[in-house]
Formats: sequence, C-alpha cells, structure tokens
Amino acid sequence: MHVQTWQAAYRGLVPDSELDGLSVEARTSMWERAIPRGGVWVGLVDSAVAGFIAVGPSREPDAAFQLYAIYVLPSAWSTGLGYELARAALGAEQDVVVWVFDENPRARRFYERLGFRVDGLEKTETIDGVELKEIRYRLTGVAG
Repeated sequence: MHVQTWQAAYRGLVPDSELDGLSVEARTSMWERAIPRGGVWVGLVDSAVAGFIAVGPSREPDAAFQLYAIYVLPSAWSTGLGYELARAALGAEQDVVVWVFDENPRARRFYERLGFRVDGLEKTETIDGVELKEIRYRLTGVAG
C-alpha cells in the first residue's frame, strides 16, 4: 500500500525513476524498523487496508510529537479516511510537526484543514538527483 500511494501521490513531483523503482520488500523492511518508534494506525474500506498513518516522538528537537507519514489509496481520497486516521493517531497531542513537499497542494490543504500551519522551517531533500523543497507544518493545541 505504501508503494502504491507514493506512486499515486508523488507522480509528477518525485522522479519517475524513483517511483517506478520502489520496492515492497524495501518498504516492508523500513516499516519493521520504524514501527517500534511510535505507532501505526490503519484504515479499512470493505475490510481491506486503504490507508495508514505513522506517528511518534519527534525527531525534531523543538517539538514533542511527529507525524511521520499518512497515506490513503487514491480510491479512498476525499472520503474522510485520512481525517479519521489523523484524529485517531494524534488524539490530544499538543505539539506535532510534519514535513511536506512544498509543491504538494493536496497534502498541504489536508494538513491545513486539520489545523496545521507552516512554521517557517524548510529543508531540501534530493531524490534521484532532483532537489525537492520541504516545508514544516506544526499543529499546536488539540488535533481535529
């Protein structure tokens, strides 16, 4: 699911060579290492996984909590599944950060609807030779 959502959400932003080369095995290994850091919630549609969110202690020194990833299959976009996942995973967290590709308006609108605001920090990630600007969003107060 993570590979499918990356390919759908980032096509046209992340180089095709990177997206086409994503491996379920590599992502599985990554998640097996990452899950102990925090928690992962999954969302089901008709008894099949259609989305997930991963959250946990922040890697950022100035924040308590971090939203590491949230992905929903395109077939479940605009259904409210992402919102429900965020509400369940973030609960009453008071200080949450998330990094978002600057040129990803769908994700930016989603986080803004949840109450996240750009906090002024930026970084550049290089993927397959292409530099992509990321901006940090922060949620202060109770989520959703």
